Amino acid sequence: MVIRWGLIGCGDIAEKRVADAIIRDSNSQLLVACRRDEEKLVRFAERYGVEHWTTSAEELIAREDVDAVYIATPVEMHAPQTASAAAAGKHVLVEKPMAMDSTQCQLMVDLCQQAGVQLGVAYYRRFYPVVARVKELIRSGVLGRPLSILATTGNPNRFSKDDWRVVRSQGGGGPLMDIGSHRLDLFLDLFGEVVDVKAMCARSPVYEAEDMATLLVEFKAGQHGVLQCYFGTVDTPDRLEVIGTDGRVTIEDLNEGSLLAVTSEGETRECHPPHENFHAPLIADFTAAVLRQTEPAVPGHVGLATNDIIEAAYASFPVASPDA
Repeated sequence: MVIRWGLIGCGDIAEKRVADAIIRDSNSQLLVACRRDEEKLVRFAERYGVEHWTTSAEELIAREDVDAVYIATPVEMHAPQTASAAAAGKHVLVEKPMAMDSTQCQLMVDLCQQAGVQLGVAYYRRFYPVVARVKELIRSGVLGRPLSILATTGNPNRFSKDDWRVVRSQGGGGPLMDIGSHRLDLFLDLFGEVVDVKAMCARSPVYEAEDMATLLVEFKAGQHGVLQCYFGTVDTPDRLEVIGTDGRVTIEDLNEGSLLAVTSEGETRECHPPHENFHAPLIADFTAAVLRQTEPAVPGHVGLATNDIIEAAYASFPVASPDA
């Protein structure tokens, strides 16, 4: 059996990776694509050889020949489009962050469970070999007792003030939602449940949303986590570091995959690059879950846990608009 996909939202991420990942997956077929801009949609369909296309998400979801939908629209649309897809009996793989807030995330989880369809969230960095290696080092005990995890990341784009990524009513927030969510998902993957969150979010002079956020989290097991994320930085590392009593492991560029481990035995350098298409393992995992009727690696309740942290962060340091 082949999973027949409908792709809702054919913008940047779909162009870069999602369409190609679906097309190249042996268990998938990209059957229909949707975008509001018809001219751009036609070019997209021609580029990827998509036979069917529509400017209506409702029309795509209603098609009886669609088994699963990939939702790559602005965050404000994730919950309503997931609800519609679940009601139509479609499996859903939704872009990150999962939704605008935890209430919407929980609704998505509940509706998909009630409909008997799979719900996955596109936190594709969980599939990086270098992340698996860090997890292995933690579990092996070579780092001693884990103490903390730190991540620093930025996006160099200088968005226009009406871009959905910096309009809270459309994207839910700024860099904390857009790129910080990826690193918080890794925090949960590597260190487990978060029990306390403190945050500072910079009030942007231009955007409605923040353009910088710093979080301090406490994990259930007692370790600490620190996240710094930015919009508009020319040179920001995509850094992840785990520190333990007996050593540390540092990755300067997550998307590249090189790792430095420092222990009592000395320094070792390793390279564990990701798949050339970051989304390919995510798509493969989700289609396998649908076919086997098992939970995907990043199910809805996992995406909800990340949104819980973000919601707590914004609650602890509310962001005012630049005109306030």
